[in-house]
Parts: sequence; C-alpha cells; structure tokens
Amino acid sequence: MQDIGPWRVAMLWPLDTVAGAGGLRSIHIEPREGADSQEVARGITTTILRRVDIAAAAKEAEDFAPWARMARGAVEDLQQRKVQGFRKRLAALPKGVSDEYLAVISDLYVHVVEAGHRAPLQELETWTSTKQATLKGHLRAARQRGFLTKVEGKAGGRLTDKAIATLKGIDAEQERQP
Repeated sequence: MQDIGPWRVAMLWPLDTVAGAGGLRSIHIEPREGADSQEVARGITTTILRRVDIAAAAKEAEDFAPWARMARGAVEDLQQRKVQGFRKRLAALPKGVSDEYLAVISDLYVHVVEAGHRAPLQELETWTSTKQATLKGHLRAARQRGFLTKVEGKAGGRLTDKAIATLKGIDAEQERQP
C-alpha cells in the first residue's frame, strides 16, 4: 500500500509469484479516507501514476515470500490429498467404462470447466491418471450414453438428470459401506 496525495494505491503479487520471477498482477487506486474532494474530482493524473513506486512495493512483497511458499505448500498438499481421495473413490467403482464411471468423470469434467481451467483434459489426467486421449473417448461415451450435454465448438456441458441420479446412487452406496 502506498498513499500518494489523495490516493491509496494497493498492489498485488499473487502467492504463486516467486521473488524475482513473475510480477505485479494488479494495481488498485482509490481515494483515501478523508481525501480532499476537489483533488479527487481532478482524477488520477499521470503525475500520481509516476509517483507509484513499484520497486519499493516489490521489495516489500519479498518480505512475504516465506509465507507465500508456506501457503503454496499447504495448497499443494491439500490438492494432493483431494486427488488421492478421488482416485480411491474412482477405483471403488465397477471396472471398465461403467455408467457410474461415466457419471463421475462427467461430474469432474463439468467442475473443471466451470473452475475455468484452460486445459480441462490435462486437469482430468492429473485427477484420474488416465491419458488425455482415453479421457476424450470417455467423455464422448458419456455424451452418447446421456450423462453429459454437448456445447458446440468449446469445452463444457452440463450433467443430465441421468448423471445426477447415478451420482446420488453412488453416494448412497458409499454411505452404506463401512
């Protein structure tokens, strides 16, 4: 944070940034509390922008590097545990390209696409340890067998009622198991 005239400048380096690699992602400038309304009315001038000291802010951000590494590690550990748990649940399903498997893969695919992943099949490969070409065929089968709708020309789709009912059945079955 820097206060410059009537303005407060906030700069953001995300946690995935390593000191010296990757950089500033956003700058947010807003009037400071109690700022002179006439100065604010003039707007953000080039003079104000030139006074933003990005180098000083970057130096300050480096102080947070150990915390960022710790946060990244925690997120990665949590992600690994989620992936391992998902793979165990996947292994408990009937073998082959069963209805249950297609419903689960369709559900994962929809979540990955909605989360904004640019390469959804790559993310599915991470979660399932199944090759992308195979997953592509499984998604095609899911659409043909009525588990996943199609979106023309791009990644995506929605779960069908059949997929939702199958997923509920899997959940009910897993609740009955010790």
